[in-house]
Amino acid sequence: MLYAQGLGELFVLHIKKDKPMLGQLYFEKGKLALRDQGMLAGMTVSQLQPCWESGLLGVVTAGKAGDREWESMTFSGLEHCDLPIDLGKTRHGALMAAQNQYGENLINFVGSIYRGYQLMMEHHFLPVVLLKEVETKSGEVGLAISDLRTVPMSINLIRNLNDMVMKCVEKRLTMEVGDEEVNQEEFQKMFASYLKDGD
Repeated sequence: MLYAQGLGELFVLHIKKDKPMLGQLYFEKGKLALRDQGMLAGMTVSQLQPCWESGLLGVVTAGKAGDREWESMTFSGLEHCDLPIDLGKTRHGALMAAQNQYGENLINFVGSIYRGYQLMMEHHFLPVVLLKEVETKSGEVGLAISDLRTVPMSINLIRNLNDMVMKCVEKRLTMEVGDEEVNQEEFQKMFASYLKDGD
């Protein structure tokens, strides 16, 4: 279900046979596989451990029909997760301070995964999906979202990774003129004064 809703567009951090992998999921011979981008070459599993221990930001779950205002996967912040997490004061403060223009805080955010990612990146978090199941307090099961910036790495690598993740999000948040169907009759009424014969 998550893959059908766009999980393959997001970057996934995984450890396989003591090798860190960062890439996107895809189908191969009827099975999900992870295509490693090679960005973490030279890094050890222990260097990436903070992502699983102290970098959790929330959970991505399948979107729901009904009264939801979005059709994508859903991101829920840490306050909605059923996890025995004891955040340090600094970390908790940073998650509370991360707020968007609508007054929503990252720590208790619930909404579209793309709006959630936008909120994270505006506040200098670098979100990646972990193949770690997390349950929400409402009983939904999804995958953990973690902050890759909890891992010490070079500024150039952070910049490159940030750009890659941002591209995935921007294409879902940017609406092109042709993305929405426009009723010709309504268009004529709204813009009649701007339209001239022969335009």
